[in-house]
This record gives sequence, C-alpha cells and structure tokens, in this order.
Amino acid sequence: MYQEGPGLTAEQAEQLYDVLVEHAGASESQREMFVHNQTSRYETEWRFMGSLGAGGKVWRGTSSHLRVSCYAEDETPERVEAMRITNEALKELDFS
Repeated sequence: MYQEGPGLTAEQAEQLYDVLVEHAGASESQREMFVHNQTSRYETEWRFMGSLGAGGKVWRGTSSHLRVSCYAEDETPERVEAMRITNEALKELDFS
C-alpha cells in the first residue's frame, strides 16, 4: 500500500531494512526491492515476513512513525519479544 507523499531517501530505506534484518529476520534477498519501493513513493506497509511469519509487516504512519507487527494468530512469546525489540530499534530512526 502507498499514499501521496515523499518516499524515504536511499540511506533511510537502508537503515530501516538493516533494523528489519537484525531484529526481525528479514531476508537480504528483498533489500533491493524494498529500497526501490520505499524511495520511489510513500509506502505505508511492507510484508517482509522474516522471523515474524507470513504476516510480518513494517508499517509507516503519516508522521513517519514506524512499527512492525505480525498476524495475531501467529504470535508466540518469541515473536512478541522480537516485535518489541524491533519497534524499540525503529524508534531510534529519525525520518522527520
């Protein structure tokens, strides 16, 4: 999904994907497509799956608030902890 507005810079998209790889198990094989899509338009969500399962997504709100989630039915204690850690790391990124 996307909406009107600017995309991220390539550096921002790379930083965001680094967090997804490090804390949520995103695959390096998706990095190039992720960076392209994030820099060409304002992507509001991206399904990366990773260690969060098939519903693993990163969300970008209108204020550039970033968060990850997974399907509620796929939550495990490990995935909940991975989401907590990832979301904390995402708070450290400044995309304003």
